[in-house]
Amino acid sequence: MQETVETVDRETLYNEVWSEPVSVVAARYGLSDVGLAKICRAWAVPLPSRGYWAKVKAGRVMRKVPLPELAQPVRRIANLVKLPPEQFAIREAAKETKARIRKEVLTSPVEEVAASPMHPLVRAASKRLRRRDGWPADTLVRSAPKEVINVAVTRSTIDRALAFLDSLLKTLATQGFDAEVDEERGATILRRVETDTRLDFTLVEHIRRTRHEATPAEERTQKRYWERSRWDGNSTYPHIPMYDYTPTGVLTIEVGRWPRRTWKDTPNRSLEQRLAEVVAGIVVLAQETFAKEQEEIRRQEALRRAQALYEFLMKRRAAEAARFKSLESDATNWERAVKLRAFADAFERNALAAGMLSEEQTSWLAWARAKADWLDPFVLVSDVILDAPEPKRPLY
Repeated sequence: MQETVETVDRETLYNEVWSEPVSVVAARYGLSDVGLAKICRAWAVPLPSRGYWAKVKAGRVMRKVPLPELAQPVRRIANLVKLPPEQFAIREAAKETKARIRKEVLTSPVEEVAASPMHPLVRAASKRLRRRDGWPADTLVRSAPKEVINVAVTRSTIDRALAFLDSLLKTLATQGFDAEVDEERGATILRRVETDTRLDFTLVEHIRRTRHEATPAEERTQKRYWERSRWDGNSTYPHIPMYDYTPTGVLTIEVGRWPRRTWKDTPNRSLEQRLAEVVAGIVVLAQETFAKEQEEIRRQEALRRAQALYEFLMKRRAAEAARFKSLESDATNWERAVKLRAFADAFERNALAAGMLSEEQTSWLAWARAKADWLDPFVLVSDVILDAPEPKRPLY
């Protein structure tokens, strides 16, 4: 898809932001409201005040702030170009999809979703992650991606992570998704059934890592080791960790590979409060991934056709070159045969004129004319000696 670059100057941008809301204008350039506002400030383009468009909609006649003249020219912003119609349509469709799904999720009975039987993958993960043994003692993270859903959390966050996963997977099921564990890759796959689009999924907890400072007890243990190692070679060095790991309880979801989206807890909103946003984002991501896969299929098909055409043309070219080379060889051999016959006829005339055509000369003439026939492409004969395989050199 080729993007058509449309030059935008101050006057054009000024007329647009005073004809429609900034949010509408920003979408045409693939920018946010804040991003377009920054560009307007850099270009000294005035913007309508808050409530301007509501008052216009109510029928009030509002004053339009004129575009000020600049004492010196402003630097042109290279990335302010309008999106191609196809890409703009895709973005608008994604917005509509997100709005629709958020409305569906927010109006759905959350209590019924939570009270329904636990999702099978969440139930298996709960059983596996609650085991007492087999977990690393340093990072505190529990994870078994080759056995259960790809979750990496500490013990204190297991309940919250699994409860959120249960709600997420059940809500995604209403949007045509299912989930499976790829044991060979150690990955969890969210699959949109309608298009068979597959997205990698992980849920991890952020662990804060700090440099470990040895405690007085660890220093005493280390000192005892150095004193004892002088006479006891079998003593083992005490293990003192390099880092300390502290759970934060901050969860992050990562979905997809290319493209990829992430959602995480923020100081103002948790993932549970962003459930509708996450589900809508995953649905749109599946659509984008499917479109990218279809584009890749078309690209590969076009490449395959181009490669097949290239091979056909090269093969035809090689065959034509070989055919022409054979033509040149036949023409050359025919000329050589004509010359040999003419030479043999001249030799015979000279010998007859001198009255000295001996038996040996007659034999030579027959041999010469046979060689001319062998060269002539119009005479189908073979030579007993020259057409025979080359003899092999005897080995010692």
